[in-house]
Amino acid sequence: MTVTPRARLALRYAQAIPVLMTACAVDPSAKTAFEARIRQLQRLGVPARDAARSAGRLDYGVVELAALATAIRLMAAFMVPSLASRHVIERWATFAPILLAGARAAIPESYLARRPLGDATGILIEASALAELGRQGKHDERYAGALGGMTAVSASTLADAVQEYQGTGLILDATGFMPALIEGFVEATTATEQELANELDGLRFSERR
Repeated sequence: MTVTPRARLALRYAQAIPVLMTACAVDPSAKTAFEARIRQLQRLGVPARDAARSAGRLDYGVVELAALATAIRLMAAFMVPSLASRHVIERWATFAPILLAGARAAIPESYLARRPLGDATGILIEASALAELGRQGKHDERYAGALGGMTAVSASTLADAVQEYQGTGLILDATGFMPALIEGFVEATTATEQELANELDGLRFSERR
């Protein structure tokens, strides 16, 4: 996953934190612990920076917010930070279109009419990686084992997948946080539909970088 600079709206860190907390359903009283998690993820390379922005202040557009929210939700499902960050970084091509499709409820009709979204709004992460994680130790920040398989799950089969894999795998449902993330971003930036479309395109095409 690499983020390329572009004409865009973006939030500062102080603005991004409440958007992320709301999207990830984190209680305001946990702000200090949440910020510690964000700083930890940043040390682990989430969100990614390109060479042109390897130093200095990081701005938070939809791509950066989506990457952090995804890692936070994986951590909330008891995945250690190093493993969550590796999934986001190494499997971004799988995550990006699903995150975009999961945001459908908050995406303007003008965007959907011109750029159809896929049907998959969830991801199944196979239990093999989680089992190996248990042998590595829950607090190991240097986890270097193989990542488990990941499968895109359509909205129509998501509930069945949850029942089938409950306890043996991890399912990330993008509809549970991406609409709130987009809504929070729009509110914080007062983005126009075109400005939001630029950010959504950034997420759409980030899978190719």
